[in-house]
Amino acid sequence: MGAAVIVATYQDPHGLELCLEGLARQTVMPDEIAIADDGSGEETRTLVNQWQERLPCPVHHLWHPDEGNRKAAISNKAVAATTAKELLFIDGDSIPHSRWVADHLQAASGGEVRCGRRVKLGPTLSPRVDVHMVAEGKLESIVGPVLYSALSGDTKRFFLGMRLPACLTRAIHRRPRRLMGVNFGVSRTAFEAINGYDMEWNFRRQDRDLDLRLGRAGFKFVALLNRAVVYHRFHGETPFSEEVEARIEQERQSRRVRCVVGLDSCDPQSPVIGN
Repeated sequence: MGAAVIVATYQDPHGLELCLEGLARQTVMPDEIAIADDGSGEETRTLVNQWQERLPCPVHHLWHPDEGNRKAAISNKAVAATTAKELLFIDGDSIPHSRWVADHLQAASGGEVRCGRRVKLGPTLSPRVDVHMVAEGKLESIVGPVLYSALSGDTKRFFLGMRLPACLTRAIHRRPRRLMGVNFGVSRTAFEAINGYDMEWNFRRQDRDLDLRLGRAGFKFVALLNRAVVYHRFHGETPFSEEVEARIEQERQSRRVRCVVGLDSCDPQSPVIGN
């Protein structure tokens, strides 16, 4: 069973490099990686070109101009540029555990939407994380910088970084979770059934809309906790606006499954920057 990894990024070449370093360490390599770039500059393009030479799988770079939050549109374009049957999504400010792809694929046999979570690296530890720390697997060490950061109150949700056997996690985490864009997996069939992300959703919380429509389409959700671990680097976050919350509430009341302007609006033959 093959997988395409979709990495969402925007103006964060350092974070993207750490994410790609994590993907380079995977015990099971994806068939392909697609960078969904929401308008980053030349530094990101140069970085991706370098990684296209380093990684053993194809790396596609999908880019469009910076015209506000258009993560939904560029993510659809990234999916359209790939062919693998399983789609794994991660944000470029996060670093995958070396068994992230393997864990997602192991859990994909039932066809459910896999909803992962993140270890929230703290503001003290995050600036210290570099490519050497990722390459050497130090974030994954039980007794290492993440533990010490958590004990000091800096890093949050350390327990989610404790990778456990699949049989145990299924017993512990029986309750389904909502989808989070930072870490989830879905079959291409399911993603196509709802026409992917709503490309008219030009603001935050695109993942919540995706979550609601996948649920209405009848796809089951499973919690992928203490497996498929990702480490999220700290950065400042602004509260969701009233407009976003109102749109989410409107979507909760809706019955729609397929969005009007979505995946089928993307041309898979459109230019792939840097490829």
